Amino acid sequence: MSTSPLHPCEAALASLPDKLLVGVSGGVDSVALLHALVATGRKPVVLHFDHGWRTDSADDAAWVKKLAVRYDLKFIGGKTPRAAKKRETDARGARYAFFATTARRLKIPDLIQAHHADDQVETFLMQLLRGTGADGRGMDAVSQKGTLIVHRPWLGLWKKEIVAYAKARKLTWREDSTNTDVQHRRNRVRKRILPYLKKQWSPQVAENLLRAAEIARAEGEWLDALCAGAAESAELPVKALRASPVAQQRRTILRWLQQRGVKDISFADVEAVRGLIDNRIPAKVNLSAGKFARRREGKIFVV
Repeated sequence: MSTSPLHPCEAALASLPDKLLVGVSGGVDSVALLHALVATGRKPVVLHFDHGWRTDSADDAAWVKKLAVRYDLKFIGGKTPRAAKKRETDARGARYAFFATTARRLKIPDLIQAHHADDQVETFLMQLLRGTGADGRGMDAVSQKGTLIVHRPWLGLWKKEIVAYAKARKLTWREDSTNTDVQHRRNRVRKRILPYLKKQWSPQVAENLLRAAEIARAEGEWLDALCAGAAESAELPVKALRASPVAQQRRTILRWLQQRGVKDISFADVEAVRGLIDNRIPAKVNLSAGKFARRREGKIFVV
């Protein structure tokens, strides 16, 4: 007896582990993800984090908790302290700290999130505009934040596909009013920049950006693998680095500095360290947090 094929929203979850956490905000994406996880036989722990940015945000938490109860799933909520700043980066940090703490306590390291292709396009464009260099490749389908393993199985699905999935199953969800507030950078990209590019440049601009992100990610992974050995060394040999192609030099230096605990690495930092392979310039360059890179006896090291 033949069975009907799984919907793409469900088929994309096939390789996920059985024991997992799922972040549910109450919006259509995460509600649809939770439904798809349950539909494919999983019983995830439902996590919800209240940023407290809206007067009705507590209602979202209560709504998600009821949804978890309806599915007979465990629910754990978290909340930002009242004194927390209303900034996107701070909010993201607080949310992932809650996820990581919960993951350690439950001994379930795998977190599933509902990021999709539209999110990927927005992230990639924001990275390019911000100037992130080698890390301008969007989000990874699987990434690790400390002991937390973050899975994004829907990066190949567009928002319209997820909404159609939710509507076909008569799901209900919460609408977050802050998603239309263009004071937030992501919303400006979503509501103003991308529509402008679609109108003035190409209706397929989102598809083109998604493809560019996929290419950048694949090439970045190849470069990282190529540079892994040198990046893990305590010192960089000047002669070998000088003999490498420029792209390999830059990626090796970037990953090497990250391995040495250097933070907020800019393109200028990488180029300054790369300049150390030229024996004619000063043999020391300043880095962040009081650290500096030095060349001595044919090797570069961080102090």
